[in-house]
Amino acid sequence: MLSRACTVVLSDFLAPGLLQRTAGSKSIFHVKRLQHGLAPLSSPERPHKPIPLTQRTPKDRDRADPSLDIFNTTTTRIHQAVQSHNIEIIWDYWQYLEQRRLLRLLGHVQLKRISTLLVDSFCPVGFPKKEWSELERTVVEKIALVAAAHKAPDALNSCMLALIQRNDPDAVLRLYERFMQLVAKSEGAEDVSGDGLEEGEGSTEYDALASATYSSVDTMPYKPGRATVLLSGITACAMKDDFLGALHMCLNTVIRPQHYAITAFMNKLKGNRPLQRKVEEYVNRLRSATMVSHPTELSKRVNQLATSRSIRSIEKLYRSIMDGISGPAPCMVAHESAKTVEKPVVFTEVGWTSFMVAFLKCGRKDLAAQMWDDMIGLDVQPGVSTWTAYIDACDGISAYNEAVAGWGMMLEQGVKPEALSYRAIISTYFNARQTDKAMDAFRTFLEDAAKGSPERQQLAVYNTVLHGLLIAGRVDEATATFQKMVDEGPRPDVVSYNTFLKFWARTSNFKMLSSVMNNMVAAGIKGDVFSFSTILSALLKVGRDDAPELMIALMRKQGVEPNVAIYSAIMDQQLREQTVEALHTAMRLLQRMELDPTSQPNEVTYTSFLAGIYRGSWLPPAVAEDWRRNIVDRMKRRGIKLNRVTYHILLKACLEYPEPEGVETAMVYYREMVKQKIHIISITWYILLSGLLRRGELVAANEILADMARSGVQPTGAVAELVYKARKRVGRRAIA
Repeated sequence: MLSRACTVVLSDFLAPGLLQRTAGSKSIFHVKRLQHGLAPLSSPERPHKPIPLTQRTPKDRDRADPSLDIFNTTTTRIHQAVQSHNIEIIWDYWQYLEQRRLLRLLGHVQLKRISTLLVDSFCPVGFPKKEWSELERTVVEKIALVAAAHKAPDALNSCMLALIQRNDPDAVLRLYERFMQLVAKSEGAEDVSGDGLEEGEGSTEYDALASATYSSVDTMPYKPGRATVLLSGITACAMKDDFLGALHMCLNTVIRPQHYAITAFMNKLKGNRPLQRKVEEYVNRLRSATMVSHPTELSKRVNQLATSRSIRSIEKLYRSIMDGISGPAPCMVAHESAKTVEKPVVFTEVGWTSFMVAFLKCGRKDLAAQMWDDMIGLDVQPGVSTWTAYIDACDGISAYNEAVAGWGMMLEQGVKPEALSYRAIISTYFNARQTDKAMDAFRTFLEDAAKGSPERQQLAVYNTVLHGLLIAGRVDEATATFQKMVDEGPRPDVVSYNTFLKFWARTSNFKMLSSVMNNMVAAGIKGDVFSFSTILSALLKVGRDDAPELMIALMRKQGVEPNVAIYSAIMDQQLREQTVEALHTAMRLLQRMELDPTSQPNEVTYTSFLAGIYRGSWLPPAVAEDWRRNIVDRMKRRGIKLNRVTYHILLKACLEYPEPEGVETAMVYYREMVKQKIHIISITWYILLSGLLRRGELVAANEILADMARSGVQPTGAVAELVYKARKRVGRRAIA
């Protein structure tokens, strides 16, 4: 073994990383290994016995690739060199693997371990005064970048934070750009989304859990830890007073840092309070601008907030957007023509419309009026879609005068109504019991807009007219309108027929019910769940004990073969009527299924029944509990157990039940899941926390937080944001 003195001389003399062989001599790579007291690496022809990092069977060994042995041996030596803090030999080994194109064999776990050990050894966060050698910096940064591009970004995050502490924003930005280039090269046109859920957990049933998906191949997929990479880049821009650079950085990625990630990152800047405040300001402005740059994402978010009646959050978001347009440092514009490099984000009509509908849906006409004034002040002329949405929203909250006034203003401003605009005002007139005005508007539609409108939109108008006329008792006009559709178009669809079915069922006119069904058969239109549920209700209403049999006969006459799925759907439709009569109808159908060997109810059937009981507050708590026990007993007798999906449906329904018993029942179901050792996933936590926070049930929310902590789960994405909010609210209550 070479002496330490000789090692030092050789270290200074030999350029690190030279791997080529010279004529008649051993490679410098071989000499460098001797320098550091490590055994020489065997040649590919006669590999030394390595510490295996990949498992092979005896048959595999017979046809083993020598490169695999070289890879195993070299990666083992890299770990040894990291442990002994030999940066030069680490670099030699790394370049050796790179030249032999073996780096691709390094897995996520290996990269994470190597890169993290390097950062901890050579650029620990918290020691900003420690000087790095050029070699240390080169090796650590390159390996950290490769690891980050392969979904192990912890080392890169630490490295960037250390550079921030050393007041070197340019180096941070260089790392960020190199990282983005590596990711773009390795991931290419991969589909991008930012839901933050565990793989396989996505469900259209829970829209709030899904984040926007974009079609651009230039954007980057969300992965845990990458939010910190983006926040480090934003911080570097803040250090250089470059908000525009930070904005373009955010616009070119789909990473959306959540509250928990932002809070964790800000805590790392607590040693520099002025910088921390500046970064917080940047992040708040950037979040609004980034959301506005994707109108679909913005609309979805605003609609979610409106559904949960989160008016404060809606107002806060709107104010931040207005500040971004007309505040002291604008980065957004209200017109596409005003878009510039300095103001690259456009607040489109989709955004204005979403906020207006949200304000009206939450009962805040004052905020909707203020928003309208803001539009006019910014010289934004409402388009036909905005006017249509306004009229629809006013109709939805029974603000008929405002809807009619909006219609008049739209016409005065020369905005030409579309078919859906006519549908909105016709519906408004019918709901305001002004049938004649509704028909006047319908005739105007036929004269001005019907011919140029898509058939689907024309159908929407006609079906609204049919419904309105029947509700107003003008049956002859409704029948004549329907016949006009048959003769001239648009051809009636199942909704058109269902409108008449519902009317005749309400009046118990079975002759006309039969006529409508016969006409459907003649027209080649099959009934749907609503059709058959309507007929079943009508038959049971007049005391027909053979109602299920008659309904089944009608289904078969239309070529619809009844099965468990159809029965369950009809039963669910009955429960959605939320009447005692409908509840008993659903039970009779369930009893029939239990007696029929060809259509035995399953967990979906029973879950649908249980969810219907707690959907809304139509049943007193004691009655709802009696029905719940009845259904659960039936399931137990049949040996049917709830699975995770059915528990999710029940949890959601119970938390929407406005009485206190709803929360109690939801917690019962949750504890059943735990007792039965059903794996709790992100959607479960989301449903529980979002429902409990919406209802202000902080004691129960705290119980969920404690269970999450005990289970060791690391929340991400939307769930992590809810955890952050829950802890904040629980903490405020404890202080109070």
